[in-house]
Amino acid sequence: MSPKIAVTIGDINGIGPEVALKAVVKKSVLSVCDPFIIAPFKLVNIYSPFLGIKLHVMENEDDFERGKNLANIYPMREFKNVKITLGQPSKISGQIAGESIEIAVEMCLNGKASAVCTSPVSKKSLNLAGFNFPGQTEMIAHLSNSKRYLMMFINNKIKLALATIHIPLSKVSKTITHELLAEKIEILIETLKKDFLINSPSIAVLGLNPHAGEDGLIGDEEKKIIKPVIEKFSAKNFKIDGPFSADGFFGEKKFKNYDAILSMYHDQGLIPVKLIDFYNTVNFSAGLNIVRTSPDHGTAYDIAGRLIANEKSMVQAIILSAKIYKNRANFNE
Repeated sequence: MSPKIAVTIGDINGIGPEVALKAVVKKSVLSVCDPFIIAPFKLVNIYSPFLGIKLHVMENEDDFERGKNLANIYPMREFKNVKITLGQPSKISGQIAGESIEIAVEMCLNGKASAVCTSPVSKKSLNLAGFNFPGQTEMIAHLSNSKRYLMMFINNKIKLALATIHIPLSKVSKTITHELLAEKIEILIETLKKDFLINSPSIAVLGLNPHAGEDGLIGDEEKKIIKPVIEKFSAKNFKIDGPFSADGFFGEKKFKNYDAILSMYHDQGLIPVKLIDFYNTVNFSAGLNIVRTSPDHGTAYDIAGRLIANEKSMVQAIILSAKIYKNRANFNE
């Protein structure tokens, strides 16, 4: 049976509806899963004529139809007096995006969907609507009752995880502890085995400071925290190396020698990953009780409504969600 992928609508004032519609009708997507968009029908119907896409309104999760340029819509409740303000965050756009996420997660927990792929949202819009989370990852972890999670970015050339996510750079050093790093490495090992079927994964851990601290001259987090955690796992025969100086590690393309990399903070990992392959990179939330992916970009307010958004990352996100769902099933057999 083909996996059922619940695709959220995202921010209606951004490119979420556009990339979602474009992606779910792709042959490469339909060849591996049955994707459907959770959205108010009237809203997606605004976009569909301009994109040349027909819509099928599903009566339930099993009412899936296939056809050329046909998108399946799992209808949310219709919202009254919705005003689309392209390029701007708003309470109503946050409300629609948030409720779409809630429905998708619930469907996964109840077995009505195999995985969820979330379209880009505005954190400000979600907060205006009362969804007070730093991002979708934290929100979905809460909704799925997942105690641990790890943000990863994946394409055909690299798998990279983040030790810290959406926090100010000034707080990164204090946030990185022995316990945090050990937990993130544990999740990373588990997901590489379970979700990517890599039996004995190799992991590279990046340092926090320039030159990985230069043996304590430019910071001591590597000596006091990062290296001892690596040694703890190495003593248990896990293949974990580091801490590496990030600039040299990526400059010399050492990432090709490892199954995954653990970065200490957001931009340290995201800049090289997106330079390696921006359009085909996927955000994956490892460690959750459900499978969740998303494209690696945001709402792109600057091009919202112009119908020029690139849907490649969304396509890859849906495909990866189906692959991980199948891998987990095979791993658990």
